[in-house]
Amino acid sequence: MEAEEALRTIKDPLLRRDIISLGYVHGLTSSGNRVRFTLRLPSPASPHGEELAGKCREALLTLDGIDTVEIETAWEVPRLPALEAPTTPAALAQVKQIIAVASGKGGVGKSTIAVNLAFACAQAGARVGVLDIDVYGPSVPTMLGLRDHSLAGGQQGVLEPVTAHGLKVMSMGFLTTKETPLVWRGPIASQLVQQFLGSVAWGELDFLFVDLPPGTGDIQLTLTQAVPLSGAIIVTTPQEVAHTIAEKGLRMFQQVKVPILGIVENMAYYHCPECGHNDPIFREGGGVAAAQKLDIPLLARIPLNSSIAAAMDAGEPIAEGGIGDAFKALAGEAMARASATALGEALNPAAPQELAIAAGGAVQVKWRDGAEQVIPAHTLRSECPCAGCVDEFSGEKLLQPEQIPTDIVVASTASIGRYAVRFDFSDGHNSGIYEFARLRAIGDNASDAAAFEV
Repeated sequence: MEAEEALRTIKDPLLRRDIISLGYVHGLTSSGNRVRFTLRLPSPASPHGEELAGKCREALLTLDGIDTVEIETAWEVPRLPALEAPTTPAALAQVKQIIAVASGKGGVGKSTIAVNLAFACAQAGARVGVLDIDVYGPSVPTMLGLRDHSLAGGQQGVLEPVTAHGLKVMSMGFLTTKETPLVWRGPIASQLVQQFLGSVAWGELDFLFVDLPPGTGDIQLTLTQAVPLSGAIIVTTPQEVAHTIAEKGLRMFQQVKVPILGIVENMAYYHCPECGHNDPIFREGGGVAAAQKLDIPLLARIPLNSSIAAAMDAGEPIAEGGIGDAFKALAGEAMARASATALGEALNPAAPQELAIAAGGAVQVKWRDGAEQVIPAHTLRSECPCAGCVDEFSGEKLLQPEQIPTDIVVASTASIGRYAVRFDFSDGHNSGIYEFARLRAIGDNASDAAAFEV
């Protein structure tokens, strides 16, 4: 069909693949001088929607005999494939995307960005939830007018999120009051995060935004290991100290293979409402410099504005005006990039397509590039990367092959975020986290050794 071939020349600017193979084109029909179809985009308020529709129209009008092109636009958010893993908590079974909002330090307005970003996504039509796990200062309840709300349990220990401004919300702040603050130790806070992830009845969500505490620590690591994330958004301010610390947070997410969707530079400048002058009172260009240095997108520059503080104190997210428009643009970019991550993940050869326990307790791995491996349990156990088996400083192996039972088997497997897997061995050991690249190398070496023995 000529029309289909013409549309194959149109590519998504983020994925750089044609819209036919991506499944954007539905109901394509050609009758006489008319072509009609639905352009189904992977996110609402797509910043590239009008551009793609325009290019489709131009390409089709070059065909002989075609002078009318009817394009109906729609959207459907794809689910991150990694969330289909059996280890994903049942409470997240209908959640399509999980996005972390993080910062390297406190005081940069991370929660303000998270709340208004989530609200703008909901205003665009998406089904959105907010999980506030900032244990050091859970401010989401105040920003959404929920400061007096307390946690309510549902049936069989399931927690029911509260709905506010079109958002489903769960917060650490629901566990405490001004009069009775709670002091969290790291392990307790991490356990609570896991409980929130596994016990909240989120229902159907297109996007779940997770407001993290500032910095890099137990909470961040717990989240990235407990569930696969579509990506992280890093909030910073223009000062050099802020974006230098933000870079550490960026590298932490990169280390655990969480895509960085982009940077938001908050309090980028003060916009004078009287004369219209923009004054960079916190210096200038920190977010821009960090984005350029690390080669990641700068999603937005949000100005310092008294209306933002007033709205957050009143529990009312910002919907209108110049600030509202800035958050709408940020929402469009964030949703588009998260959905591109989901669509592109199936093309990533670094992650296994299938992982199962084979006969004899070995592990069978099928990679996305078609390669298949069977790795003996003894080999996997001998290559365990945990601190009990390998010296963290010298890299010297502490576990000797003769210490491993000859009849050892893998009893079960568990996904660790979107970057690794953990094995439960029959000798009781299960603390090693095998990153996918390391697992692939172990499998390659095992295959080479087997071929050499033959």
